Amino acid sequence: MEPNANVSKIERCSGLSDKEFYNRYVKKSLPVVVTDKAEWTSLKKFTPEFFKTNYNHLTRTIDGQTYTLSEIIDLCKASTPENKAPYPNVYDLHKDFPEYLDDIPEMLYGKSNRLQSPLLPKTIANQTNQQQLFFGGKGCSFPTLHVDYHWVHTQLTQIIGDKDFILFPPDQTPYLYPDKTNHNLSPVDIINPDYNKFPLFKNAECLRITLKPGEVLFIPSGWWHTTYVHNFNLTYAIDHVNSFNWNKFMDENYFVAHKHYPKFAWLLKVYKVIMGKVFNLKEN
Repeated sequence: MEPNANVSKIERCSGLSDKEFYNRYVKKSLPVVVTDKAEWTSLKKFTPEFFKTNYNHLTRTIDGQTYTLSEIIDLCKASTPENKAPYPNVYDLHKDFPEYLDDIPEMLYGKSNRLQSPLLPKTIANQTNQQQLFFGGKGCSFPTLHVDYHWVHTQLTQIIGDKDFILFPPDQTPYLYPDKTNHNLSPVDIINPDYNKFPLFKNAECLRITLKPGEVLFIPSGWWHTTYVHNFNLTYAIDHVNSFNWNKFMDENYFVAHKHYPKFAWLLKVYKVIMGKVFNLKEN
């Protein structure tokens, strides 16, 4: 997959067929906002009141203090740039809200999402096969500029509130100083960059867009991104792997496995080649 580096803005689109979406954005590695695929976000069960009434048994421990979901929601509602709520507050649909899985229709960024295939061992899929809800509040921002783990595609649907997404194409990577150990993370604080420490960041060019409720943002594999929250916020995220990021996804799995199990990591290289062909045949 060759990313298109000549993109100057993120388009908003509606009425796209699966084939049009695939050819215009997925194959060209271009982010896009889809405005007509998330009618489900208006369901009553995605309101803060419904969560507080029905899921207050869920807890999160942050900086040594345990909060109920109601308390997290109240903190996010009261959040200000000067007194920010903890962020990100992440809940896993499979573990915390399994009954929600049937309410959210699948958007495919290829002929299948290989993360959800029974052909992919759970030991591989479970590292990244995530469906999550993010609660946030005014002034919150994601703590690091990053590429999503294992170079998955990401679908982000805004349910409540407005959220800024700041994206850097893959060709901007030399200006972002990837961490030597975790090379999907950048140490640059893009809000207050230290140009003495990271002088090349002056050359970096980003794309910005504000995601509104009911909109879906597609972030292609390999794109750097972070977020800034304007108000009480709820966002849904799901990972995708298809034919275009399969090799990179498996290479990242090999990279991790080689650090911990060097004698057996080679099996992932064999699996990548054989199962890549199997998936291609199955999808065609």
